[in-house]
Amino acid sequence: MATTLTNSLEGVTPSGTTLTAGAGGNTGTAPDSFFDTVNIGTGATNASDSAQAAHGSLSLKIATGATAATSYVAWAASFPTVTIAWYRLYMFLAAYPTAGNPRFIGAQNSTAAIIGSVRLNNNTGTISVQNSANAVIAGMTTTNAVPLNAWFRIEGYFNATAGVAEINLFLAPDSATATETLTSAGGQSLGANVAQFRFGQSGGATANYGPHWYDDLGISDTAYLGPAVPAGGLLPQQISIRRPAVPAGRAAHAAVYGR
Repeated sequence: MATTLTNSLEGVTPSGTTLTAGAGGNTGTAPDSFFDTVNIGTGATNASDSAQAAHGSLSLKIATGATAATSYVAWAASFPTVTIAWYRLYMFLAAYPTAGNPRFIGAQNSTAAIIGSVRLNNNTGTISVQNSANAVIAGMTTTNAVPLNAWFRIEGYFNATAGVAEINLFLAPDSATATETLTSAGGQSLGANVAQFRFGQSGGATANYGPHWYDDLGISDTAYLGPAVPAGGLLPQQISIRRPAVPAGRAAHAAVYGR
C-alpha cells in the first residue's frame, strides 16, 4: 500500500509547545501524520513556533544550546521498509553554520543505520548529500546557497537498490520548477533499504545548532510530494512556467513537476 506522511505543525498549539511523539502525542492533528519519535537533548528546543511559517501560522523550531545535543523528529514505524523513498521539507535559516556541517535530513534503514543524509555546509550555505559512510557523494553539492531569513524548499529521494540519490533545491519555495537539481551516479553506498527519516539535528551531538525552522515536512514511498500549496492557491508571480527537459530515468520527477 502506498504511504505518504506529511505534517504542517499547525496542530501543535499554542506557539512554543514542545512536541510529543506517537498516536497519543500532539503532532497528529488531522490531516497531519504524527511523528513516531521526538528527540530532545539536554538544553535543546523542539517546539512549534509562530515567529516563522512557510504556510499557516506555525512551524517547527529546532535548536541546541551550549551543550552538545541532538534534536529531531522522525517517522519510523509509520513508514514501510522500501527500496526508494522521497522526502520534502521547507526550511528557514537566520545564519549559516560556522562549524560542523550540520545534518538536517537523515534516512535510515530497517535497523536504524544511516543510509544517506543531507547537510548544510559551513559558512557557504550550500547543501550536500552524503552516503551511508557520511561522505559527500560526488557531484552532490549545490552550486546555489540557500537564502537567509527566507523560506526555501528541498525535495529528493534515496534509492537504496540502485544506489542513486537526487536532490532538488527550490529557492522560490512553492515553485513547480527547481532552482537546481542534482542526481548522483548509480552504485552509491546507500544501504539495502529505506525505512525511516529524521528531520533536524540527528547527527552527532552538536552545540549551538540553529535555530532552524522547518515546515510542511513529508515523505512518500510513491513519488515526489511537490509544493505544499498547490499551484491553484498561488499568486501569479509565484508560478514558474519554465519546463526544462527530463533526463532519462526520472519519470517520478516528471509526474509531479511536469518535466
